[in-house]
Amino acid sequence: MIRSFGVTVQGALRASSIETTEENLLQLKYEPESVWGYVEVHIEQGPVLENVGLPLGSVKGIAGQTRLKVTVKGTQGHAGTVPMNMRQDPMVAAAELIVFLESLCKQPDYYLSYDGQCTSSTVESLAGSLVCTVGEISTWPSASNVIPGQVTFTVDVRAMDDSGREAIIYEFSNRLYHMCDRRSVFCNVERKHDANAVVCDPGLSTQLKSASYTALKRITGEDPGDVPVLMSGAGHDAMAISHLTKVGMLFVRCRGGISHSPAEHVLDDDVWAAGMAVLAFFETLL
Repeated sequence: MIRSFGVTVQGALRASSIETTEENLLQLKYEPESVWGYVEVHIEQGPVLENVGLPLGSVKGIAGQTRLKVTVKGTQGHAGTVPMNMRQDPMVAAAELIVFLESLCKQPDYYLSYDGQCTSSTVESLAGSLVCTVGEISTWPSASNVIPGQVTFTVDVRAMDDSGREAIIYEFSNRLYHMCDRRSVFCNVERKHDANAVVCDPGLSTQLKSASYTALKRITGEDPGDVPVLMSGAGHDAMAISHLTKVGMLFVRCRGGISHSPAEHVLDDDVWAAGMAVLAFFETLL
């Protein structure tokens, strides 16, 4: 565990005889013309490769992300003394909002209205990439015999199409205020994080797919079939590097699609296959 106790990163670096100034950092900056490209190998963090029975997949793009913090305020009261028809219960309102979010993200074509900002192509682009998650929820006060006065929850929206993602956020926010008015509670939405989607370089993606095919055929001596091309719903370093140069990604199968957990696991043979694919990729550049 790292404890700062008021020590800044710059202070810690100076204590290790590493001087950091804006001028020094600018000297470390890469110039775009000095970088040919960027290739990242990462576990899939999902179940697709395991489901199709292949260790490798090429990545076509990384989904854009928006994170919201939703606060719902009502009237705190005793669970046994406030009649049901007189309650301003933020928990029930939050529950309705969360269920609506799920419906919206499962069937965006049913809820989104077509106008100048949201077209049929925008809605179609959401198919296969749109995912929405409520990962945190908290109440105050948190007691079994009390109607809470406030509920806060997070919303994570991801999609390959940035305009589609914005359309989802707009529709959710619009419906949210109508639902809160109907339940006589106060609602507020804060945007906490935004990152635009990144499309992997088509040339690099094709080369990595071909290299994966070559590697798998060398290892097994058999035709592995078509190497899948996947979309990444998780963020990666390639998102930041894409501002500097073209990027490509190779996914490696992981057990159960589990990540960020002690149960995260990848087979040694699959790591070997990834290494062989990178080698085959470099061979095409020589």
